[in-house]
Parts: sequence; C-alpha cells; structure tokens
Amino acid sequence: MRQSSLQFKVILGYTIISTMTLCLSLFSLVELRTVSLQLISGEHVYLLLNNVLEMRRFEKNYFLYHQQRDREQWQDYIKNVVDGLHEMRNDQFGSITNNISKYSDLVQHAVDNSTEETIRGLGKMIVTSAEEVAATERIQIHQALEKHQFVLVAAMIVVILVILALGRMVSRWIVLPLKLMEDSMIGVVNGQFTSIHIHSNDREILSLTKAFNLVLQELQQRHKHLLRSEKLAALGTLLSGVAHELNNPLSNISSSCQILYEEVESDDLEFRRELLSQVDEQTRRARDIVRSLLDFSRDREFKKSSFLLAPLIAEVIRFSKGNLPNRIQVHTEIPEQIVLHGDRQRLQQAFINLLKNSADAIPDTGNILIRALMPNTTQLPTLTAGRCRSPWVDIVVQDTGTGISEEHVSRIFDPFFTTKPVGKGSGLGLAVVFEVIEEHAGDIVVESQIGQGTRFIIRLPVQENCE
Repeated sequence: MRQSSLQFKVILGYTIISTMTLCLSLFSLVELRTVSLQLISGEHVYLLLNNVLEMRRFEKNYFLYHQQRDREQWQDYIKNVVDGLHEMRNDQFGSITNNISKYSDLVQHAVDNSTEETIRGLGKMIVTSAEEVAATERIQIHQALEKHQFVLVAAMIVVILVILALGRMVSRWIVLPLKLMEDSMIGVVNGQFTSIHIHSNDREILSLTKAFNLVLQELQQRHKHLLRSEKLAALGTLLSGVAHELNNPLSNISSSCQILYEEVESDDLEFRRELLSQVDEQTRRARDIVRSLLDFSRDREFKKSSFLLAPLIAEVIRFSKGNLPNRIQVHTEIPEQIVLHGDRQRLQQAFINLLKNSADAIPDTGNILIRALMPNTTQLPTLTAGRCRSPWVDIVVQDTGTGISEEHVSRIFDPFFTTKPVGKGSGLGLAVVFEVIEEHAGDIVVESQIGQGTRFIIRLPVQENCE
C-alpha cells in the first residue's frame, strides 16, 4: 500500500477549504452582479413608469387648458418614453412600444376633440402596461434577492459541512493516534510497557509510533535491569540472614563431631548413632538453606507450581531474620492446609520485600503480623477477585509502624517512588511486589494511617486455571 503523508493531507485540506472559499466568493460576486443588473433594470422601468405618468399628466393639462407650453412638455415626455423603450429593448415592453408609437403619431399630427378620446384610451393602456411591467420587475428583483440569499446560505452550509468533515478526518488522522500515545504514556507512568499499534498509513504517524515503541523497548529493558538489580540488592540483604541460619546447623555439626572424637573409644554405639543422626539432620538443614538461597538467586523464567503457603512464609522469615532488629517481633497466623498456585521464587521475593518494608517502617519496638484467610472468605470486602474467578486466598501483612500519609498511599507502588531519605531506598521494592502480584492475576491494596501502622492485603489464586 502506498504510504501517505500527514503533511500532504493537511495541505490538501487547506487547499480544499481555500478553493471552496474562493469559489464561494466568486459565486457571491456573480450573484451580486446579477442582482445589481436587475436593480439597474428596475430603475429604468421605474423611470419609464414615471415618464409615462408625467406624460399622462401633461396630456390632461393640455386637454383642460389647451396651452402650448403643456403640449410641448407633453411631447418631451413622449420622446423620453420612446427613448427609454429603445434603450431597454425588452420583449415585455412590446405592447407599450406599439401603443406609444400610435400615441406619438396622434399627438404629432392632430390633436382635437375627435382624437381626444383615442389619445386618452391609448394613454390609459400605456400606463396600465407600464405599471404591470413595474410590478413584474419588482417581483423579479425580490425573487432574485431571495434566490441569492438562499444560494449564499446553502453554499455557506456546504462549506461548513466540508470543514467539519475535514476536521473529523484530521481528528482521525492526528488526534486519535496522539490520544493513543497519551494513554500509552500514562501506562508507562504506571509501569506498563505495552507497545502501541496504530492503524495508519501516514509516514509521520508510523515514524512516531516506531520511535515510541523503540523507547518503550529500551525502557522495558532498563526496567528489567533495575528489577534484577533490586533482586540482587535483596539477595545481598539475605546473605547476612542466611549466614546466621547456617551458623546454627554448622555449630551443631561441629559440636557433634567434637563429642564423637572424644568418645571414639567408647562402646556406647547407640550414643554414637544419635550423634551421627544429628550431624546428618543438621547437614540436610544446611543443604536446604543453601538450596533455597540458590533457588532465590537463580534467574529463570516465570513458572507456576502448587505449593503450601505456610512453609514459604516460614522460609521468608528465616531468610530475613538476620536483618530484622531484635526489637521487632514477627508473628504468623497461616493455616497449614492453604495451597497457592504460582511462581514460588517470585512470590518469595515479593514477601521478602514486604517484610523488609514493614520492618523499615517501625522506628522503635513493634510487631509484624502475617496472616492468611481461607479461600473465598468475605472478611476483606475492599478487594475484588482481580482477573481471577477461581478460589482465592487473602494474605495480610500488617505492621505497627509510622504509617503512610494519604497523599503518598496512591503512589507507593510506582517505580522509584520512596518516602525514605536519599540513599536509604531505591523505590523499587513495592514496585516489584506489585508486578509479581499482577503476574499472578491477583490484587494488592494498602490501608494506612499516620501513627497507626500499615496493612497490605494480597489476594492470590489457589487454582491453576486462573489467568
């Protein structure tokens, strides 16, 4: 398909409007010229009628007083009528021309009592014909003015309709694509990096769309890098907690080995088996901790599976324990039978971020409560089921911290938004949480008041068929 251009379309639109305006102006000038000629013709008709009436007046004066001066004036007006008829040369003056010719011959040759009656009759007919012509001319002028007015209004309406049509087309060519881009930009602000596809053949729109999509791709790549950086930062935070967790089983292994060395000559086999069992148990415990850490740090594709919620939360608390001050107590109320369906690693990162966020919000001593409600409970009416129509579970992370101001609540999930001092937070922690919950077709809301703590409510699906 041949590529078009907005510039060409805009120029074409201006050309059409200018041409129509010029045509309307020329047409108006022609119509005005026609009306002007009609008015000039009307003036001639009225002048003719006036000469006829003056001719009749001096006719009456002559027959009443028989003065030579009245006859001369009478003949002058007859000549004016004849000259006026010769100038106009219109078919509608045919009867007047014939009658005025007879009338003029009678006046020129003989005017006496025998011809008076004939002259008066011809004069009356001439006046009647002139009045009829004047009336007809008046009607024609009125009709010409009405026609001009109608045609001018109709032409203006056509021009206005064409301008409106062109405006609608310009709106479809320019305004609609720009509105789509505006909506996409708002989506980018909200963390959505969806490429736009605008159905247009215009070179400028295609170029702008291509450039916009390239910017989106670059932003998306950088967003992924930033999220990976946030994950690495969270991983670094976990290392101290993992070191603390590994220290306990390693200490137990070391103690058991020392005792075995001391009791190597002992004949108490049962005691040695017990020590070796403890070594094996603590080794498996250390292996599980390392494996969990590796699973968390490994960069892999989004993969869903079914798993128990309680062990996941316990693992999150264990990993975060080394970074939680002793003044903060973490409590859980999670039924053992609750099963989630999702990406365990991503959900683990989300809960680690939530737990860290809650801990940072508690300046002194305080508590963090993580509890879960059985699927499809109605205790939290502020949440919808999101895009998920299958059974869901509600998870609440609640702290006794300083709370969040009302003006900040609506922005806490925006990337790079943070209320912490410069250098204390990247503003990506809660953004990662929001993205993970969205990936799982769930919902998350926050309830908070200054000085009364914060409560995060998460709704997640418990079945595989939730997309």
